[in-house]
Amino acid sequence: MLYGILLESCRDGVCEAYGVATWKRIVEELNFEHDSFTTLGRYEENIIERVAECNSKLILLSENNILFLGLCEITHEGSLDTYMYFFGECFVRFFTNYGYDKILRVAGRHFRDFLLSIDQLHDSNRFSFPKMKSPLFHVTEEDEFGAVLHYKSKRRGFQRYVMGQLKECGTRFFQEDISCRIQDDVSSNEYTHIVFRVDFNNYKLKNLGKRFIQNPSLPDVTSATFFKVFPFAILIDPQMRMFHVGKSVQKVFPTNVPLIGRHIEDVFRLVRPDILLEWNRLLSYGRHIVFVIESRIPLQPNASVIAKKLATATTHAHLRLKGQMKVIPAWNMIAFLCHPELTTAEEMLSIGLFLHDINFYDGSSEILIAGMQHARTLQAAIDKQQAWITKLQGSKHELVEWRRKGKRLLYNIMPRHIAQMLQEGVLPNSICESHKLLTVLFAYSIDFKDVVEKLAPHQIVDSINAIVNAFDQCSEHFDVFKVETKADSSYMVVAGIQDRSTRDQRRSSTASGSSVQSLAYSDELQGDLKNPLGLNQAEIVAGLALEMVKSSTTVINPITEEPFRIKFGFHSGPAVGGIVGAKNVQYCLFGDTVNTASRITTTGEPGRIHMSDTAFLLIRDSPYFEIHNKGKTELKGRGTIETHWLVGPKSTYTAAIELDQFLLNEERHSSAAHSHRHHHHSSHSKRHGDATPEKRLSNTINHGPSATGGQCPFSRM
Repeated sequence: MLYGILLESCRDGVCEAYGVATWKRIVEELNFEHDSFTTLGRYEENIIERVAECNSKLILLSENNILFLGLCEITHEGSLDTYMYFFGECFVRFFTNYGYDKILRVAGRHFRDFLLSIDQLHDSNRFSFPKMKSPLFHVTEEDEFGAVLHYKSKRRGFQRYVMGQLKECGTRFFQEDISCRIQDDVSSNEYTHIVFRVDFNNYKLKNLGKRFIQNPSLPDVTSATFFKVFPFAILIDPQMRMFHVGKSVQKVFPTNVPLIGRHIEDVFRLVRPDILLEWNRLLSYGRHIVFVIESRIPLQPNASVIAKKLATATTHAHLRLKGQMKVIPAWNMIAFLCHPELTTAEEMLSIGLFLHDINFYDGSSEILIAGMQHARTLQAAIDKQQAWITKLQGSKHELVEWRRKGKRLLYNIMPRHIAQMLQEGVLPNSICESHKLLTVLFAYSIDFKDVVEKLAPHQIVDSINAIVNAFDQCSEHFDVFKVETKADSSYMVVAGIQDRSTRDQRRSSTASGSSVQSLAYSDELQGDLKNPLGLNQAEIVAGLALEMVKSSTTVINPITEEPFRIKFGFHSGPAVGGIVGAKNVQYCLFGDTVNTASRITTTGEPGRIHMSDTAFLLIRDSPYFEIHNKGKTELKGRGTIETHWLVGPKSTYTAAIELDQFLLNEERHSSAAHSHRHHHHSSHSKRHGDATPEKRLSNTINHGPSATGGQCPFSRM
C-alpha cells in the first residue's frame, strides 16, 4: 500500500503542469472515487503507474490539443517511464512546498552525504508514516565523478520514479547538475534490485584525507567503559557469533538462556535491511545503513505489578534493537551500537525495561517521555483531521448535488444552449437569436374572468396553480420549452428552439434540435431524452396538446364545480428570441408567429385543439394523428386563413408510445444496475461514437417520414 502523500504529489504536479482539466480527465478515466487523496491515507500500489499510463494515453488521444502538445514538448515523449520520472520530480517539489524539505536539507552538506543518508531519512519518517515499507539505498562504490547506488524494493516499476527524485534533490538542495542512469538490473522474482550510476562532482571524496584534526593521546577504552556507554551493544565475531552482549540486553532474556557464543540468528532476526546476515555484507552495508533486529526467543517474564496491569502478555513481546554496525579492527569484531525501539510506556513494560536500563548518553529516554506526552495530543489531532476529511467529502457530495439541482433549475427557465452561454460568461442582454421555424402552443381559460370577479385572492391563486401544475406535469414529458404563464392563466410553450452550438449536428428535417442533442448538454441530465420517436416539432406539440386536453378535465372550477373551459391552439413560423432584463432575466420570444398562435387559440373552441395551416403542413403526413378540416377562419390582422382541428391520436401513436415507454424503462433499469461496472466502457464508447441506449431505442420504432423532406416548408413564401 502507498501513502496518499505520494499520490497527492502526482495530482499536484499534473494540475500545475498540464491544468486541472487534465487531472479531471484522469480521475474520470480511472474511475477514482474522489479527485484528491488523503496525505496519511493508504492506497493501492499500482495507482501511480495507472495515472502515468492514463496520462500517456491522453497525450496520444489529444495530439491536436495545444496543452498536450506542450506536455510532449516538455517531456519529449509520452511513455510510462517518462511520466514516472516526472512524478518523482513532482514528489520532491510537493515535499518542499509543504515544509518537509527541512528533513532533506539536514541530510548533509554535500550531495554525497545525502546519498549516504537516504536510508536514515526513511527511518526518521517512521513516526509520521508507521506502515511505510521504505526501499533500501546503498552506496557501494565512489570516485571523483560520482557513485554507484543500489536500489532494492519489493515494489515494481519505480526505478524511473527514483531517478526523478535524485535529479530534483540534487538540483534543488545541493545545486548539483547530476545525471543518473541504470547501470545494471539484478532484480529477482521477489525484489526489484537496480544498480544506478549517479554522476556528479564528488569533490568531497578528494578532500576527506586532506583535513586532519589533532587528537589528544589517550589510553584505550576498557570493555567495561564501552558497555557502560552502550548498554545494548552486541559484539559479533567473523563467525557471526555473539561474543558479548550489554547488560541491558541480558536483563530482558531469562537467566537460564545462554546468549554468549550463540549464532546471532538463533536469538535475533534481521528486520532491515533485507539482506542475508553475513560478515561481508555487514562490512559493506554497515557504513551508513540503519539495522533493525528483533528477538526470536521468549523474553524474561516481568513480575512487576504495574507491568501486569498495563502491559500485554510478555509471551508475545519482542525486543527490537536499532542502530549501526561498526567495525572495530583492533578486536576484529563488529559492534552493533543500538538502542531499543520503544513507542509507549506499555511497550517498555511488556518487554521488561525501565528508564534506568536505557542509555543516559543518548536521547532515548527523553524521546520516549516526550513521545508519551504528545501521543494523546497527536492522536486527537489525527482524529480531528479524519473528522474534517469525512465532513469535507460529505460537503463535496452536497456541492455536486446542489450544482446539479441549480443546473436543472436553470435549464427549466431558459433553453439549455442559452443557459450554457450564460454559464460561460456571455452577457445576458447581448443574447439575441432568430429562429427560422418554431411551433408555439397556447392554452387559454375562458372562465378566468369569473374566477377573478367571484373568488377571494387566495382562491384565485389556488385555481391558477391547479391549471399550471397540471400543464407542467404534461410538458415535463415532452421536448418543449415553457416560455411564460401570464396573469390571465394563459399557458405558452414552444418546440423547435435551435441549439446554435451544435447546429452542424442537427437533423436536416424539422425535428426538434434540443431533443436530438439533449444528452450532450450535461452529464447530470443524460436521462432527459424526451423525443425517442423522432417527432418533428409540430408532432411534439400535437402530442402535448392532446395530453393537456385530457389533463384539463381533472381541474375543477370552484364556481361551476365543473372542469375549466380551456381553449388550445398552435401555429408554426419564424420568431426572434432573447434575454430580457438585467437582474431577473427572462427568455422571451417575439414576432408575428407568437401573435398568430394566440389568435388561433382564441378563435377555437373549449376542449378542442385548433391549428393553423402552416402547422398543418408539418403534421399532415404524420401517421400518428387524426386531423379534420375546420374551414376558413377570420384572424385579426391576418385576414381569412384555412385552419384545422386536431381530433386525437391514431392507434399507431398510442402503440408506439406504450412500446417506447416499456423499452425505455428496461434500458434505464439495466443501465442503473450496471453503470458502475461499465463506466469505463461507456465513456470509451461515447468517444468513439457508439449509440447510446436512448438512440438505439429511437431506431427500433418505425415512424413515418418527415413532411418537409428536409426543407423548410415556408422557404418559398
